Amino acid sequence: MKNLYYFFLFIFVPIWGQDVLISENFENGIPQDWVINSTNKQRNWFAKSFRDVHYVQMSAFGGRGKPGYVVKAELHSPLFEISQKTCKLRFSFADAYQNGQPLQVLLTNEKFLPIRGLNEKYWADLVNNPDKYDNEYEATPWIDLPQINQPCRVSFIYNSKPNDEIITTIIQLKEVDVWCE
Repeated sequence: MKNLYYFFLFIFVPIWGQDVLISENFENGIPQDWVINSTNKQRNWFAKSFRDVHYVQMSAFGGRGKPGYVVKAELHSPLFEISQKTCKLRFSFADAYQNGQPLQVLLTNEKFLPIRGLNEKYWADLVNNPDKYDNEYEATPWIDLPQINQPCRVSFIYNSKPNDEIITTIIQLKEVDVWCE
């Protein structure tokens, strides 16, 4: 019985010390306090589900034999405060028809202007599915967030033309978590 007590103490005490700022799985679509914006009215983040898996999706794919769309689509979380906290971000997504890495993740201010970009090394290798949907959602490691002395939000930016070629990779974002200690 004593061992069981210590087991629960070591498992659950660290969880109690966490402040969960965001824990979104898109089960009910895109929440009203999240903001979407796009440079192309034909392409934007939208909610979907498949076999009880809920996610938001973005793609610049124009159709078989058609050119891809030039688009910059933004998905912004609600504002949160992390100035005096040690916070981490983790998100999971699936991808399909690998044709470049279109995803950027930034911390932005209340006017959606960039404060700081996060290093794509945490998710670039997860854009790795050259075929059709495999519905394999991969999670990033916990990404340390900088302490910022103003309200901020996590912004997921799908940019189909960061260079000369159009990227049409499908991104299906399934879960977003921001936890602080």
